[in-house]
Amino acid sequence: MREEDKVVIQIIAEIMEVDEADITPELTMYDLGADELDMVDVTLSLEQAMDIEFADGSLLINPEKEQKFTVGDVIKYASEYY
Repeated sequence: MREEDKVVIQIIAEIMEVDEADITPELTMYDLGADELDMVDVTLSLEQAMDIEFADGSLLINPEKEQKFTVGDVIKYASEYY
């Protein structure tokens, strides 16, 4: 696993209060219980930790509407900006 992938998983685990070992790329943010505020936290935390800036709204999704948005999707988006 790449270092930036680990950073994404650590941030998601911290915000969603789950064990890092329980997070896989196939797991959806909806399954983790994420809401829009959690996604804002994920976005801001990734920008700070990885010293990147996402395009407006890149990760600011509503997991209830986008139930198929996965941890892997977050990793992919973060990698594009890293």
